[in-house]
Amino acid sequence: MSILISDIIKNNKWFLIGLFIFGFLVRASVFNFYLAKDNNYWQVDSNTYHKIATNMATGNGSSIDGKPNYYRLPGYSYFLSFYYKYFETNSKNVLWLQIFLASLIPLLIFLLGFVLSFGNLLISRLSAVYSSIHLGLVLYSGFFMTESLFIFLFLIFAILFFENLHLFFCRRNLGDFENGFSFIYCPAYMCSGPSFIEMEERFEDEKIRRKFIKLFLAGLFLGLASLVRPVGHYLIFLSILILFLSRNPFKIKIKKSLTLFIGWLVVVLPWLLRNYLLLGQIFFHTLPGGHFLHFSAARNVAYEKNYSYDQAKDYLRKKVSRLAEDKSRRIGRKLNEIEACDLRLKLAVNYFKKYPLLTLKHWLTDILRTTLSLYSAEILYLESGRKSIDYFSGKRTVWDLFMRYLNPPTQNPWLWFLVYLEIFLFIFILLGVFSGLFMALLFFLKFGFRSNVCLYFKVLPFIFFFLVIGLAGGYSRMRLPAEPLLIFLAFSFYVWVFNLKKLKKEVV
Repeated sequence: MSILISDIIKNNKWFLIGLFIFGFLVRASVFNFYLAKDNNYWQVDSNTYHKIATNMATGNGSSIDGKPNYYRLPGYSYFLSFYYKYFETNSKNVLWLQIFLASLIPLLIFLLGFVLSFGNLLISRLSAVYSSIHLGLVLYSGFFMTESLFIFLFLIFAILFFENLHLFFCRRNLGDFENGFSFIYCPAYMCSGPSFIEMEERFEDEKIRRKFIKLFLAGLFLGLASLVRPVGHYLIFLSILILFLSRNPFKIKIKKSLTLFIGWLVVVLPWLLRNYLLLGQIFFHTLPGGHFLHFSAARNVAYEKNYSYDQAKDYLRKKVSRLAEDKSRRIGRKLNEIEACDLRLKLAVNYFKKYPLLTLKHWLTDILRTTLSLYSAEILYLESGRKSIDYFSGKRTVWDLFMRYLNPPTQNPWLWFLVYLEIFLFIFILLGVFSGLFMALLFFLKFGFRSNVCLYFKVLPFIFFFLVIGLAGGYSRMRLPAEPLLIFLAFSFYVWVFNLKKLKKEVV
């Protein structure tokens, strides 16, 4: 099914205008009346992005404190520097530009829902309206963080990518999608045989140029997203892997994959070349070394030495310092940033190998935390006066993770209400996702790949990806880019249930 985005926008312009205004008012209100007060919008990493953006705006490039920046990707700082250069260097006011951009996210979710549901307006509209008030999407639109910009770019990529993806084991849905979570695709006698294949090939030939252009654009937007959050180089290979499951001949699969990859490479190549010319290695950033060492390996050290988490981190800092000094003496110079990153990562991997079962336990715990943590935790943190929590204490059980939300550490009744409202809405979404998956599997057993289980084969890899990358940290914001897909799957199921009940009443 080929969907012209321009036609969708034209036919739904008043809904989209109203959706934007509503989404903007919600986000602007939360920012103006809460996040902008007492610097609530300011987060741990905000100052680094602010400093880099300030240097960019004054023509000093991606540097911080007079030194080239390698630790953070430049995309978000470039976004901020645009405002700093042409308006003012104000870390609070720049977020109004971000809020405007974030208010377009529900519109993109509408378009993505339209593409994935084969044009079902009800599913698309419900998903978009829900995303307008989704607590995570609303809160992070006003935080001085990368999430909103990344999701904006990722959704554009997803729209262009999924529009051109037809899995080889799934038949096309030649009918409409009016019944919501439709399970039955066109029957075999209509979707097979020489005449159908000939018609389909001719149809594909007519659209092939447009498809390759869209895939190239998808690569460009994924490349932009790759410069905002350090996950794009994994996403490009996941996307190519999924493309190889498409319905095209092998040569076309190769061409499509190359088109997507080249579009992505065009954007990220200047940054990779810059790092190579400065340090002699091709890399995106120097985050992994310290991240895996302090957030994951340190817990293994705490177990081994019977240390607290903070003591374990201090032990690793000293050990890395000694290893760096030894290597510096051997090579006759001080280690550069990527060499120091590799050293930390190597040490972390050694501890992973030393305690594989313990490492797996920690990673699964963090993935669980990423999957089930609430976005209202950010407000609990702010209302506590930014009181730190020992997330990685060995004494903290999985039950403690749940009790933090079931018994929120606050006396504010409104905050209690907000936490439990989010719990209710989150259960509503998860119930829809898992019920839909269960029903899809049942229909798969009866109808095979002609059922809508194919929809899950498309979107679940991306959902799992954003959950699994939280294996060394475990914060809800790591899940946030997957929320649009979860919302879509949930409403696909609920619309199907609604139409099924409606159909039964009409039959009776």
